[in-house]
Amino acid sequence: MIISSAGVFAQTDRLPDKLPDELNQKQWEFVRDMYAIDAILLLAKLDTLNLEIDSLKMLKEYTENFDCEAELYAIVGATKEQVADYRRKLDEAESITSSNNTPQDAARNLIVELTASKIKCLPEFNERVSALHLKIDNIKYTEVPETGKDTYEVLYGDVLTGISLKFYGTVDNWELIWKANKNEIDNPDFIYPGQILKIPVLKD
Repeated sequence: MIISSAGVFAQTDRLPDKLPDELNQKQWEFVRDMYAIDAILLLAKLDTLNLEIDSLKMLKEYTENFDCEAELYAIVGATKEQVADYRRKLDEAESITSSNNTPQDAARNLIVELTASKIKCLPEFNERVSALHLKIDNIKYTEVPETGKDTYEVLYGDVLTGISLKFYGTVDNWELIWKANKNEIDNPDFIYPGQILKIPVLKD
């Protein structure tokens, strides 16, 4: 209701900006009830704000204690020690590719290993590994491939391209090894330590 100076009441959901100087019993009860409603609404709003404050405090605590590095390592399935070892190998590979006196196959073997690891997806390494891969692809290789063996036992970290490089001096013959070992290799992207693979002899 609206209270006019003449004491007339009309329906409203708020008090007028200015109240009469004197209120009768009905007017006073109306003002009291309106203030009570306002108080209830303000208390409800205060409760909502307190809940929001508690939620923000929890979020702040979570973000302050969140270990982004550990989360990234978990995504690629690596420990802190494995990442440190990967970093060391990447530094070594970059050093090798910058040296003219180091056997080129050693660089390519190392880069094949680095490329096969999921750790390469970490932001710290991704661009560096891509740059190395591009650089190594542009190098002409003169190293003599390993000969005299017709089988090879897969080691941890091996990939078919790396084994191809080891025996043929190029990564391009990985499919030849895969076709010769289809009874052992269901998927060429997955080989496992301990598998004995046949190494086909290349014919002229």
